[in-house]
Amino acid sequence: MWGTITLIIIILVIALVLLNMVKIITQPDRGVVITLGKYNKTLTPGFHLIAPFISHVIRVSTAQTPVDLDEQIVITKDNAEISVKISLKYHVTNIEDFVFKNEDSVRSMTQDTRASLRGIIGNKELNEVLNGTEEINQALFSGLSDVTAGYGLNVDRVNIDSVNPSKDIQDSMNKLLKATRERDAAIATAEGKSKSITLENEANNQALLATNTAQNTALVNSATAKATAIHTEADAQAYRVAKLDAALKGSSQNYFISQNIAAFKELAKSDANTVIMPNSTIDSLGTIPAIAKAFRSADHTTNQD
Repeated sequence: MWGTITLIIIILVIALVLLNMVKIITQPDRGVVITLGKYNKTLTPGFHLIAPFISHVIRVSTAQTPVDLDEQIVITKDNAEISVKISLKYHVTNIEDFVFKNEDSVRSMTQDTRASLRGIIGNKELNEVLNGTEEINQALFSGLSDVTAGYGLNVDRVNIDSVNPSKDIQDSMNKLLKATRERDAAIATAEGKSKSITLENEANNQALLATNTAQNTALVNSATAKATAIHTEADAQAYRVAKLDAALKGSSQNYFISQNIAAFKELAKSDANTVIMPNSTIDSLGTIPAIAKAFRSADHTTNQD
C-alpha cells in the first residue's frame, strides 16, 4: 500500500515539474524568463523548457494594440472648455524595457498622451482646434514617439475621435451659425433679385433694340421701294417723252395743222366768244387754203363796213 502511495506522489511531482518546465509561446507573443527574480532570457514563439519552481515566464504581446482613452476636459488658449476623446495604437518594440523599465508602460503612455494633448490644445484657440484636428494629431504623434521610446513601445497612430465644446459655447456657436446662415440667405436672395432685374433689363433692352432695328429696316426697305418706284416711273415717263419726241420729229407739218383744225372744231362747238391763240398758231392756220380764204373774206367784209 505504501508503495502505491509513493508511486502516485512521484507521478504527481513529475507532472508538476513538467508543468513548470514546459512553456509554449504562441505567435505573436514573447516570453520573458525570470529566474530567481532576475531577467534570464526572452522566449520566442514555440516550445521551451525552463528551470522549474525557480523560474517563471511573463508573456508580452508584440501585436499592435488599440487603446481608447476616456474623454478629457481641456481649456483652449481663449479659455474655451472643450471635451476631447482620442484613441491610439501601439506595439511593443523592446521586451526588456517594456517589462523592467516601467511598472506600467501602457499607463505611462496614456498619461503622457493626456499631458501632451493639454499642452498642444492649450496653445491654440477654439477655432484652430475645431478646424485643425489633423495638425493636432501630427503634433501629438511626434511628441509621443520621443517620450514612449523609453517605455519599450512605439505609438503607431493617434486619432482625435471627437472635439465637443461645452454646452454654453455650443449654444453660442449655434446662434452664430444661424445668424450667418440667415445673413447668407439674405445676401443670396438680394443677389438673385439683382441678377433677375439685370437679366430682365437686358432682355427688355434687347427686345427694344430688336424692335428698333426691325422698324428701321422696314423704313429703309419702304423708302428704298418708294425710291425704286419713283425712279422706275420717271424712267417710264422719260421713255414716253422720248418716244413722243421722236414721233413728233418724224411727223410732217400737215399733222400739226390737222391737230389745230381739230382743236378749232372743238372750240366752235363751245359757248366761248373769245379765243386767245399765239401768233405762230394763227400763222400755221393761214397756210391752209380754205381757212386763208375765210380770213380774207372776213377782212373784206370788215373793211366795207
